[in-house]
Amino acid sequence: MSNPIAPIAPPVKHDRVVYLFGAGASHACAKAVGSAYGTLMKDLVVDLAEELRTVVMAAPTRTKSLESLVNDVMNDDADIEQIITFLDESPSQQHRDFAGVVRATFSKVLRKRLEQIRSELGDTPDDLYYALLDMHEVPGFREDLKGFLTLNYDEYLDHAIKRSTTHNLDQGVSVGVTPMPSGGVRTLKLHGSFGWDDACPITTTGSGELWIPPGIQKAKDRYPFNVLWGLARELLECDVLRIVGCRLGPNDWDLISLLFTTRHTSSTERSYRIEVIDAPKRAFDINSAFPYLAVQSLLEIEPVGQQFVSELIGGDPRPYQTLTPIEQGEVIMKAGTDRNWFRLWLKLKAEAAYRDLGRIETPKGALKKLMEAH
Repeated sequence: MSNPIAPIAPPVKHDRVVYLFGAGASHACAKAVGSAYGTLMKDLVVDLAEELRTVVMAAPTRTKSLESLVNDVMNDDADIEQIITFLDESPSQQHRDFAGVVRATFSKVLRKRLEQIRSELGDTPDDLYYALLDMHEVPGFREDLKGFLTLNYDEYLDHAIKRSTTHNLDQGVSVGVTPMPSGGVRTLKLHGSFGWDDACPITTTGSGELWIPPGIQKAKDRYPFNVLWGLARELLECDVLRIVGCRLGPNDWDLISLLFTTRHTSSTERSYRIEVIDAPKRAFDINSAFPYLAVQSLLEIEPVGQQFVSELIGGDPRPYQTLTPIEQGEVIMKAGTDRNWFRLWLKLKAEAAYRDLGRIETPKGALKKLMEAH
């Protein structure tokens, strides 16, 4: 009598994951290795205001109205993107010209800050990006990395991919003298890069900048931005979108429109899940402002959410949704807002993968090193 044929186990489903990085992601990379400098807009606004005052005072056609504008509006709470947009739409030619000055000055200040960080550290602070790439190489890890969307002008993510021995950098458009690689990790710089020249094909000689400056309405109707935003729609045929260091506010209207339309026009007829790697309070604020995105906070993402709840208020790991309203408030309060959320999430993911798989060793060992660090 022949032996019965053993049933074939169904294949394990792997989520297709896309990451969206904002300024907070690269800021977290620098802070994770001890940089004293910040790259968030709140870290730049003081230097930006000082530079603009210098420009206005030195201008041969200096006017009281521009002096008053800089002195009254450019403060610690200034929303530079909104100010640039208001100036651009002003009936005053002087204001519209000054919008260009603000954009150029912002570029100068941010580039100087990035150079300060590089000089301070002696290298590009890309360890968190590198550990993220390493996480997706852990044998048995049940997620497939589909690609990256980034709003950042720096090259931290590019650097991490290039120093990885298992990934090529595919930027969606040809950049530099080498042909665009096939089979690389798709990395779309939606706002361009300080490393790109305004040329076609794009070069990297440093002679010019090809980037979308801050502003509420992003000018993305010309090459390469029209191509990159179109490719972003294709990349977002995914199961999970993780947003790291991007708060999705009123200045991100084009991006929010992209997320809304791609969530509701999937070829699979299923909406992808959006996970916000940031303070839980900020995720809840996003959900309140844009409920149709149905974002999940770090407390609600499994399997890391239950463990994070336990670390914050004690007891066994348990879903945030099962907590009482008083406990939920306590968890949100104890989580706070002043943490390196990118690094914290990576450690929680590493610990969860270790519990699930029993090991997280890879040839690079970057994720394991981060998990074991204090």
